[in-house]
Amino acid sequence: MSAVIAGHLLISSVHAIQKFYRILKPYKVGIYGPSMTGKTTLDQYLTVPGDIDPIPIEMRTSHPMVNGQARLPKAHRKLIKYKKDRIPISNADIAGQAQFRNLWIEDMFGRKCEIVIFMVDHRVLTSQAFAKDSLASFKYLIDNITRTDVSTAISRKAKKASRSNYMPKVVVFLVNKMDIWWTPEADYLWAKNLQREHPIVAPFRSELRRLRKAGVRADIDAISAQHGVNVEKVLISIVELL
Repeated sequence: MSAVIAGHLLISSVHAIQKFYRILKPYKVGIYGPSMTGKTTLDQYLTVPGDIDPIPIEMRTSHPMVNGQARLPKAHRKLIKYKKDRIPISNADIAGQAQFRNLWIEDMFGRKCEIVIFMVDHRVLTSQAFAKDSLASFKYLIDNITRTDVSTAISRKAKKASRSNYMPKVVVFLVNKMDIWWTPEADYLWAKNLQREHPIVAPFRSELRRLRKAGVRADIDAISAQHGVNVEKVLISIVELL
């Protein structure tokens, strides 16, 4: 009996230490993806949960230029609350336009992000140009993660990390705006763990396989950042995988 009690106390102590550690060192999350997919909306929701007003296109995220180079924004701490869970994370709000995509790599390598999230939305189905751009930007991200082709437009610190053994622990292909595109078909595929068969996800399957072959866990999920649908649940489930 005393051994059982001692075991429970030991487990409780380990959990307490882990929680304390994460207070000091929150999970490092990198959120990337094409422009207007909802990255800033997600960032705002994680800062203050609740319905978020649509962001006008003229107010989409941009970054100041310093000596001809875009400045990487600082990562900020957030606390995800879901049921009894309280999970601290840190992330930066980074634009998705082509001229800023080297900042994804700078952020990922510079902070050694444990979780990398790549966001798309329903336009994969409705816009050939968007689908093509999304696939190209996802390939760019995967090329850097797998070291197939590492960006040269990054700092010395990021380059040093790119030459190390660092890999994100999980990459999540996250389809936003599920309030627009979610259907009974999507409900069925998600329930059967067949998300990769959905028409939004299917074009990206080869890149997701490339991640898995490199030893990086690749997951697929869906949220609505604007309305807070699934956001906390998905992020907590991701952290629990680590």
